[in-house]
Parts: sequence; C-alpha cells; structure tokens
Amino acid sequence: MSAPALAERDLGILRSLGRRIDPSDPGAHNNLGVLYYQKGMVAEAIGAFTRALELDPKMRVAQRNLELAFHKTGYYDRRVTELRERLRQAPGDRQARWELARAYVTLGQLDEAIGDFEEIVARNPRDVAALLQLGFAEKQRGHVEIAEEWFRRACVLDPRSSVAHLYLGEAQYNRGLNAEAFASLTRAVELNPDNADAHYLLAFVLGDLGQHDEARAATKRAIELNPTLARAQANLSLEAYAAHREAAQRVRDGPRPEPMLGGLLAHYNLGLAFRQKGYYAEALHEYRLALERGEDRRLALQAMAEVHLLRRDLKSALDLYETLIAETDDSPKLWNERGVALLQGGRLEDALASFRKAGEIDPEYALVFNNLGVVLSLLGRNDDALESFRQATGAQPDLATASLNLALLLAQLKRFQLSLEVYRQVLARTPDHAVAWNGIGVVLMELNRMANARAAFIRAIQADERYATARYNLSFVLSKLNDFDGALREVTRAQQLEPYYVPQKFSLAIDLQYESPDISVAPDISGEAAGELLAGEFAFDERLLDTIFAQLQPAAQAPTRPSKAGDPLALARDYVSKGLLEHAVAEVRRAEARGADAVAAAALLGDVYARRGLHGEALERFAEVLRRAPANITAALGEARALLALGRAKEARARAESAAARVPSHANAALLLAQARAEAGDPAAALEALERAETLAPARADVRKLRGDIARRIGDQDGALEAYESALELDPGFVAVRMEVGRLYEARGDFAQARQAYEDALEVIPTYAEAGMALARLLRRQHEYRPAVERLVDVLEHDPYDVEALVLLARCLLDLDRVDQSARALKRVLQLDRNHLEGWYVLGGAMARLRRYSDAVSAWERLIHLAPASPLAQRAREHVRTAVDLQHIFASDAA
Repeated sequence: MSAPALAERDLGILRSLGRRIDPSDPGAHNNLGVLYYQKGMVAEAIGAFTRALELDPKMRVAQRNLELAFHKTGYYDRRVTELRERLRQAPGDRQARWELARAYVTLGQLDEAIGDFEEIVARNPRDVAALLQLGFAEKQRGHVEIAEEWFRRACVLDPRSSVAHLYLGEAQYNRGLNAEAFASLTRAVELNPDNADAHYLLAFVLGDLGQHDEARAATKRAIELNPTLARAQANLSLEAYAAHREAAQRVRDGPRPEPMLGGLLAHYNLGLAFRQKGYYAEALHEYRLALERGEDRRLALQAMAEVHLLRRDLKSALDLYETLIAETDDSPKLWNERGVALLQGGRLEDALASFRKAGEIDPEYALVFNNLGVVLSLLGRNDDALESFRQATGAQPDLATASLNLALLLAQLKRFQLSLEVYRQVLARTPDHAVAWNGIGVVLMELNRMANARAAFIRAIQADERYATARYNLSFVLSKLNDFDGALREVTRAQQLEPYYVPQKFSLAIDLQYESPDISVAPDISGEAAGELLAGEFAFDERLLDTIFAQLQPAAQAPTRPSKAGDPLALARDYVSKGLLEHAVAEVRRAEARGADAVAAAALLGDVYARRGLHGEALERFAEVLRRAPANITAALGEARALLALGRAKEARARAESAAARVPSHANAALLLAQARAEAGDPAAALEALERAETLAPARADVRKLRGDIARRIGDQDGALEAYESALELDPGFVAVRMEVGRLYEARGDFAQARQAYEDALEVIPTYAEAGMALARLLRRQHEYRPAVERLVDVLEHDPYDVEALVLLARCLLDLDRVDQSARALKRVLQLDRNHLEGWYVLGGAMARLRRYSDAVSAWERLIHLAPASPLAQRAREHVRTAVDLQHIFASDAA
C-alpha cells in the first residue's frame, strides 16, 4: 500500500493515540489500526490489529483487517521471510519462532503455528507460555479436549498461576464440564483475587449450576475490577430482567416466562453475551439453538428480532415482530420496535400508526413518545413533535434521548433559549454528555458566539474523543476565529474518524435489556426551518451560559475498591510470564487504578515493551522510572538491556557497570555486564564479569554459553569448547550450544565429532532446520551426497520455502549428476527469490552441465549484474569466458 509520507508531527500525533486508548479495549486497538493503515503506517496497523485479536480472538472485524493489511501490502510475505531467515541463522531464537507462530495463528494457519509452538516446547518442555499458546491454537481449530490437556500441563508446571487455571477452567466450561470448571476458576480466584476474567467466567458457571446469588456476586466483583465488563453485567444471570422492573414490564410485554433454573436458558443467555460484544451472527446462532433445545420460544424470537433490528436487517425483523404481535398484540414494546423497523425502512405513516398503537396500550411508555416525536418531525408536524418529546421527558425525566431530540428540534426551529435550557438539564444529570455539549456548540454558532461555541465543542471532544461531528464543528469555529492551523488539525482528525460531515441526528429508542443502541435518523437539512426568532433579533440570557460553563463540572469518579491481593501487579506479572503481553498492559492500567505503585507499574510496562521488541518504548519507560526512583535496579538493568538491543553498546556498558556495582550479588546484573563489555569490544573485561556471574550462579547454562562465545571471539577454541561442554552438562537440551560445538569441531577438521554434535542437536529437536543444514553441508563436504540429500529432504518437508536448503539440495543433486532435478530445484529457488546470487551461480553450472551454454551465460551474467563486486561474480566471469569458448567449439563441431 502506497501512501504519501506523513509529517513527523502527524506521525507523532497518530502514535500518541496508542498511548491514550484503553489498553483493554480490543475495539479501540482495531480502530486505531484502521487509522494507521489509512495513513500508510502498515507495521503500526498490523500491530494494532494483532493486539485487538490477542485481547479478543473472536473479533472478526480485526481478523479481516489484519488479513487485508498482511496480504494487500505484502507485509506478511516479507515478515515471514524475515523470521525464517532469523531462524535459519539462529534456530534457537525463541522470539523469532514465537513471532512466526503468532503470525500463523492470527491468519488462521493453525497447523503451521502448532508446529512452531511444539518446537519451542521440544526445546524447553517447561515453557508454560508456549503450552498456553498450543492450547489457544487447538481450541481455535475446535480441538477443545486437546487444548484442555495443554492447559492442564501448564497448571502442573506453574501451579501458582491464576492465568493458567483461568484458561483451564474456560476450556472445561466450553466442554460442558461445569463442576471441573468451577474448581479451576475458584482456584484461579484464590490465587489472585484481582483476576477479573476469572470472576466473570465463574459467574457463568455459577449461573449454569443454579447458584444465582453467587453468580451475581461474582459478576459484581468482576466489574469492580474491570469496569469495561459493565455492559455485559447481566449476561451472566439467568434472570432476564431486574426485579424492580418486573411489574411494569408485565404490563408492557404481556405474559412472560419466569427464568428457569438448571441452565435451561443457557443458549438464550449466551446469545445475549455475544450480542453485547457485537457478534450478531453468533448471537442468532445461539437463539436458534435456544429454540431447538426447548428454551422459551417467545423470549428467543423477541431477542432474534432485536438483533435483526440492530443489524438493520429490517425485513427479517419485521417478519418476526409481525409473528409475535399476531400472538400477543398488547405489548407496547413489540409495537414500538415494529415502528422503529418501519421508520428505518422509510414507511413513515405505518411507523406512526405502530407508535400510536404502543402509546394507546401504555400512555406512560416514554420511549414510544420519543419515537413518535421523531416521525412527526420528519413529517413536518413540528408542534405535535414537540409535544410528543415533552410527553416522553415528562414520563421519564432521565431519558436523555428524548431530551436531546427535543433540544435539537427547538434549535432547528430557532428557539435557541429553550434549546439551551433543555441541553442544560441533560448536563445537570450527565455533565460529560458529548452530544449535549455539541448541541450547545451548534446553537452558539448560530448565535455567532464563536468563543463560547469553541469551548462547548472542546468539552464534547473531551467527553468522547471519537465524536467526529464535534471535531468537524470545532474546525468550523476555529476557522471563523482565524485559527487555521487548529481548524486543519481538527478536520484532519475528524476525517480519520468519519470521512463525511454528518450533522447531529434525531435518535430513536428501543427497550433492549442491557444495551443503549445508537439508532439514529438524520435530520432534514435540505431547507431552513421556520423559526420564531433569528439570531440577530435574539435577546440572550447571559446567565444561562454562566450556569452551563461555570457550574457544570465533570462528576468525580468513585474510587476503585482496593486490591485484595498482596501485590496489585501480581496478575499483570502472571500475564507477562505467559507471553500474554496485551493482557498484561491492560492489567497494569487497572492495577494502577486500584492503587498499584506507579514506579513499579512503569517498570513492568518497560519489561513488556522490551519483550515485544519495542526497545525504544521500553527505554522511555525505564528512563521514566529512574527519574522518579534512581535506585530502582530493575529499571537500571532494563535500561541497559534496551540500549544493548538498540546497538548502543557503549551506553549499555556504562549503565550496566553502574547497576552491577550497586548489586554485586545479582547474577543477572553480572551477566548483563559481561554481555555489554563483550559487545563494546572488551572481551577481557567481559570474562572478568562473567567469572562473577559464574560464582553467583554456578548452575546456569546460559552463563557458560556466554563464556564460550567470548572465548571463541578471542580465538581461544579450547576454552570455548570447554565452556560449551560444561553448559551441556548443565542442560543437555541446549541445542544452540550443540551447534556451536559442532562448528568448532568442524573448523578443526574433526568431522566425526562435528557430525555427532549436529546429530545430537537433531535428537533433541528433529525439526531443527539449522542442524539439518549443518549436517547436510558436512556430509557433502565428506562426499556423502546421498545421505546429504536425504537430510535436506527432511528439512524441506518441514519448510518447503527454505531457500538455502533448496540451493544446497541443488548442489548435492549436481554432485550426483542428477542435473535435471538440480535445475528444477534452482528454478524453485529463483521463484522464491529472484535476486538469490548463489541460485543464479549454481543454475549457470547446471546449464553448462547440460551443454546449454547460452542459458548458462545468461544465469551468470544475471549474477554479475546483481552484485558485480561479489566473489561469486568474479568466479562467474571466469565461467562465462569458458562457456563462450565451449559454445564456439561445439558450434564448430556441429558445423
């Protein structure tokens, strides 16, 4: 995808959005990804879509966005190739294999993902994070029983992990094993009382077990810990409606079955849960199952009609409403929603009749009088519309939708003082109501009170940063005030949210159980409304503005209940240890709201960013911690690691020296200092630090490996070999060390020992491509061509796109005089990489073997063109001269 380059300021603004959104909201990450993608920031967009899917794997919109971003831009092919190359050079690079597997998961290539995660587990059977990922992947492809076993293994290896027990309980619940799920989720809550997701899922289980009071308590606690779950609060209960509304609803809805115990409304409730998340197709599927399994028919049909209405599938919605009304024609709720469907379909007179019928059945039903006002205003009957809106607000004073519609209509009729008064009443109940502030701003624009209008639109945007209409309006005001830079900024942001300006709309109201849907009708803006007073004639009461802007301050948020856990960040650390980094970031934010130490939270965020490979972001977090707490050793070590990862070895060494001096008994500090000194080009000093690390941690194989790496760097092969052998005694499965041992023996000419080392690596991980390649090269070097081919075939079975393996296979086939097969392998190489130098070089040799000298010359000349100064190009020039001579000789013989 091509896009014009953005100014650095615009890039900074876009990237800063990522720090301001709710880190636990997958929808926010998805929408941020769309903004990034539209601006050509493909890598950032893919990161945002990936984070959305990590938080909510069922989010199909994010899944589709990710697929488009991957494939339309070619980013996926480049990223996979890059990761495979990293694994070819360093097969033990867990991070590269992890990222490759995660890329496969997000695109639904689950077999490939599972293969890579299994390789991580084969390398380290105690890798709990990889075990969880295997469980997620198996669950995603429908193998819940296998997923449960992976989660169970994770719990055995990390019995104190609340996160592992949460996912085990979820798998058990998905299998219908409520008793087992109850035990696992109860354990998850015991291990960490701050685990909101465990409380949330436990409430589902308790509901299915008929323990409704306990389910409500679990739901309440989940919402206290994570307020973003509040919208789905009632989904966990088998009671479809709250007790305080039962009497009124019986009048409006007619007879309705009482909630049944024992899970008999399980599919109905699950449908509500899916609907809460916007998964309408899944919700409809559950409602159909509810009908098939004998759950209450009328309740399920009504829920299906509501979903069709939310999806704007008006025909399906109307069909169901007609069916329901034919059975029970005294429900004002059904008549109201039927009217909404008719109005959305443009059938105004039919909608009017339906609303009137609902109002006759229940004269106190505020929602229907709001909708009646909307349809009357659309029919041009403004006085009747005003009366209907006032009837709605009289019946239900806190119905903001009706008040906002009334204020909007008053503004269109130029009754500005009355309009502002209604908006003020809305703000008195909800001081941060974005639509009300926007409406006030529109009125003030009409009155040419631009400075006040600007303040109103700013308040609207502060209340809802994604409210595009308010941003457009603010840009108009700023332009009037000659702030053209500000106007351009706001209109640019508005266009990113909504490409076209849409004025404030009338809103319809339907009585859904737990949602507040946005069902809007655009006002008629084709002509000017006939008003009683025009702006120039209007005697404005200044005290009203004083009241709006001076007295209405945002309501203070209630303090969050303190954490019951000993460490408020314990759950976030648990997520970090399992590789669930997006969950960890969200949990850190929630822990801060519960009173977690801000310095510790920032240090943990730095660790998360470092694990994600965002070392610059990590460096910022660690620097922030050190400014506030200079003695924080975790941040000091993190800063040094980030600098080392960024290639700033000298700075890293300085930080590591300081940190290690402060904690002389810290093994990781000594090891980091050794790494920094080695990267800074001081191996002698590195060995000195390493001796301290070995004294502090004598049983760590990674410390011994680093000693071997440093020894090899300074040419001490005996010392390197001794260190590597020592590391293998501590960890026989350390395959990267076995590879180094093999390379050392091969460099010495001890091919038998080298071969044994490579075979030992393959014994640990049979799919270890680099070990297979090293062994094949060694076999070819010893003229054992057939065994080399067999080994390469094994490598290519696991990764048919391994270009280096294909080239080596082509060389071995040439050695065996199987020239045609060699040429086919080389053509495959050049299909995958048109600029592969060795591929062109060996292809030239194959063509020469077949006496196709012109083709041979073409291949070698292509190589020379690609890299004229390379050693292969020098050799190719010699072959070209020989091939030309041979071409002449054979041409003469033929003549």
